[in-house]
Amino acid sequence: MLELKDNALQRILPSSISGDATVKDIVQAISGRLAQLGEQAELVLILPRLKKLPEEIVNELAWQYHVDFYDVTAGLTKKRELVRKAIARHRYKGTPAAVEEVCSAAFDSAEVLEWYDYGGEPYHFRVRMVQESIPDEAVMAEMVKAVNSAKNVRSWLDGLTFYYQPKGTVYVAGAVCQHKKIFFQI
Repeated sequence: MLELKDNALQRILPSSISGDATVKDIVQAISGRLAQLGEQAELVLILPRLKKLPEEIVNELAWQYHVDFYDVTAGLTKKRELVRKAIARHRYKGTPAAVEEVCSAAFDSAEVLEWYDYGGEPYHFRVRMVQESIPDEAVMAEMVKAVNSAKNVRSWLDGLTFYYQPKGTVYVAGAVCQHKKIFFQI
């Protein structure tokens, strides 16, 4: 494959005009500029080079891609990951899967229960965290804010519930005692 920076224009000149001095001078002048354009063209590809970009540019990309819940104080690898996934997340934003993903970022597992699953009103839903302990009030407020940003506009969050099913075996032991009285008459 011919690269712009490799003087490709001189190699692809037809033999009928390659001997002309004026054409050679034009090609020489254009080749230098094409090499510069070839180097600058790599800068257009942003996402494939995301691991090489400095933090300032990653912050600007987060603003440009509308990354939800972007934390400026987070580590650079976390920021890069959020920017990389931003376009894909916007494709399914407003679906139950998006709400589950937002909740699963803070808790281990979450599931969305639609209104028909629990007998609620149409366009309502609940989020149930499975195998989680109940967090403090500030975490719950942030979770409601995150769910509201990921859900579609017409749906309403009825509440966050926590479902805990302990794992393990319960052993029960007991003793049976039988007592009989026998009377003898003499």
